[in-house]
Amino acid sequence: MRFVLAELPILTLALWGLATALTLLLLGQIILFQQYRSHPFFTLYLVVNLLQTAVGVILYQGYGFTSSQVYWIAWTSQGIVVVARALAVGEVCYQILAKYTGIWAMAVRILSLCAFGALILALYFGRRGYQLGIFALEIALEASMATLIAGLFFFVRYYRVPLTRSTGLLAFGLGLLSCCKILNDVVFERFLKITGSSWNYMSSAAFLGILAVWVWALRELVPATTPEPEMTASQVYASMMPSVNRQLVQLNEQLTQLWHLDRPKS
Repeated sequence: MRFVLAELPILTLALWGLATALTLLLLGQIILFQQYRSHPFFTLYLVVNLLQTAVGVILYQGYGFTSSQVYWIAWTSQGIVVVARALAVGEVCYQILAKYTGIWAMAVRILSLCAFGALILALYFGRRGYQLGIFALEIALEASMATLIAGLFFFVRYYRVPLTRSTGLLAFGLGLLSCCKILNDVVFERFLKITGSSWNYMSSAAFLGILAVWVWALRELVPATTPEPEMTASQVYASMMPSVNRQLVQLNEQLTQLWHLDRPKS
């Protein structure tokens, strides 16, 4: 039986194989260390990514690269993968901001607005073709994710919010991956009309680097966490968390009042 994937360049197959192997290693590491408990949506993203690869291999082998069945399923799987990654980005935002009730409430509204905007764009452009609709969804979510991660790092740095190494590296990788996707799909292909294999190799190599960073970030057991003290006022907040500056406390208090949220009970 003819192996269809053998028609692809050797370097493409090698990069694809390495990415699959690193993803399997990362997923196995997460399962072994039970890190799926603290990163469920990130784990889901890795699983969906692997399933997309497996389905792609089966379809290409069975129907070739130009089949209409492959076309529909491939673009659908691409949409599912980018949605799963968007959920992982939301999870990272939650892990960093959830303890600040008012700030997290604002973040939820921003995340919801981005998701709604991406859906509207997908439905609008989807009238012109299924591929265009998925492409619009992907670009909108990628731009939202890259912007949110950049804003999150700026927020963390400005307000000196405590950030664990693993969460920070996960966020960095997700943001960098979105930037690479935007460069590939919009800047190089749409605007500069660069469609050669060189950039695809660079993009694949960047993804390998991101996977390696994630493997390194999650190489240790997740430390046991204890419930954080529940506080009622900004003065108590500041006394219990000296690493958080007073501006952040005041901002959280103002947003809590703005969204009409209940303060944590002591």
